[in-house]
Amino acid sequence: MTLPIYPDKSIVKGLGFSSKWSPEFFNMPTETTATGADIDLSLAQYPIHNFELTYSFLRGWREAGTAALEFKTMMGFWLMLGGSVGRFLYKNPDDNFVAAQLIGVGDGATTTFGPIVRNFGANGYSASEPVGQIDTTQPITVRIGNLVHGPSLYTLDTTSPLNQTITFPSAPLSGNAIYMDFSYFYYCKFADNANTFEKFMNRLWMLQKVTIKSCRPGT
Repeated sequence: MTLPIYPDKSIVKGLGFSSKWSPEFFNMPTETTATGADIDLSLAQYPIHNFELTYSFLRGWREAGTAALEFKTMMGFWLMLGGSVGRFLYKNPDDNFVAAQLIGVGDGATTTFGPIVRNFGANGYSASEPVGQIDTTQPITVRIGNLVHGPSLYTLDTTSPLNQTITFPSAPLSGNAIYMDFSYFYYCKFADNANTFEKFMNRLWMLQKVTIKSCRPGT
């Protein structure tokens, strides 16, 4: 699947602060038993990630170092996606690369491993989630045990967001751990169907709030 990539700071310089990142779990309302014990049930294993971005300026002219007209870039991207209808890839500046990520352990029979996940956390507190899409334009390292496997020794399938897989021509030996270093995108949509671009000076605009949310597989 070929998806558009959300314009990053290399294209649009005006991304400012504050920004917000809100993971949201979807759980059933708490039920309390007669003894006072709480019963909590989860509707999904993984959260939805909500992002709120602020652009303090979007220039309406081209200048040295500006890849495109920033206002037209952001407005054009919004119109192209059709609000919340379209899907795109978003590179979260605070979560877009992982090193020595455990992908699976060989059993001597399995050749395809996935979905490929990333762990996020520190100091013994972490969780894993399937990545939206691997960034194949960035360096990727694959190791089975301590042996690095070059691109000719595996195949990545990145056609289905949140279901990225890696396939080897022969099954890794039983007990051999498979690790990857790679960059990745979130699979996202716009949360709203309206956006407000404010012109505060001649050829200068601001975008005080852009809301983005991650999507489930198949949506």
